[in-house]
Amino acid sequence: MIQQIVSASVLAIATKATRIACIRRFAVVSILMCATVSGASASVSLHESVVALYSFSPHLITKEEQVKRSKDLDAFWSSIKTGGAGALAGLREELARADSSPYFSYDGAKLLLSLSKSSADRALALKSIERADLSDIQYDDYFWTIHEFSVDGMDTTEAAFKILGDDKFKVDVPQHALILDQEMSFLYLLLPTKEAYFLERAEQRLFSETSVVAQKSLLTLIGSTVTKSGDDAIARFAAAPEQPEESRNYAQKIIKTTRDMESIAILGLSVSSYESLKEDQRKLFGRVSDEALGEWEHLRLKIRHRGPR
Repeated sequence: MIQQIVSASVLAIATKATRIACIRRFAVVSILMCATVSGASASVSLHESVVALYSFSPHLITKEEQVKRSKDLDAFWSSIKTGGAGALAGLREELARADSSPYFSYDGAKLLLSLSKSSADRALALKSIERADLSDIQYDDYFWTIHEFSVDGMDTTEAAFKILGDDKFKVDVPQHALILDQEMSFLYLLLPTKEAYFLERAEQRLFSETSVVAQKSLLTLIGSTVTKSGDDAIARFAAAPEQPEESRNYAQKIIKTTRDMESIAILGLSVSSYESLKEDQRKLFGRVSDEALGEWEHLRLKIRHRGPR
């Protein structure tokens, strides 16, 4: 399900604004100009403008209202981009606020990412995105943003777990004729980064999750880590009578597939260690393509023959 709005920079622009909207935009731009001045009062002005501009949820308003909002948001982006160091510092302060609106938490983070590639700013942007509402965001944009963080080795656990809340989460990758459902998207958002970030939480979430679709995503992720703790969690889940039958059957299927892989003789078995093969898997999931998924089928066999650990 593709949502309607990804960020202020790509919202639809109306062909003609109403006189009232023009007056409102003039007032907003005036506030933003003040917000670029250094000092305490400037910081307050920037916060006031952020609250005024982002106190809405895109998925709850009409397309016409989205069009009207877009020009105000574009003006905000422009003011920050041309406001120099003071405006950038103010943007960082706003993104660090725990009470920022969900839409600003994402749109403002994307603005920061467009201006800075520093590790500190990327960490701030990721933390802010964790407070976003997926209903307001284009899934493709969210996926690629979080996947890039994961490839960089950042802790994307919280952001990745957000997609478990939507059974219909889907990402189109037309250049490779791929459609990633929640299960495959979940793998791509977590397997490129460190297991220490997400494995224990995934094992715990598996038993408390109520969605069968999300449980299947968690089972596949856990099984793909090829770890003793992960295999144990899957076995315990498969034997838990209180869990949904469909999910327990899926766990049994993973257990059977695992045993089959361990029994398959592999010609030319790699002399690579378990650790190096796991690193190969992390790098492989940095590539979103049908070719990469094809390579994974053989790689996971190799890892199974070396693991679990």
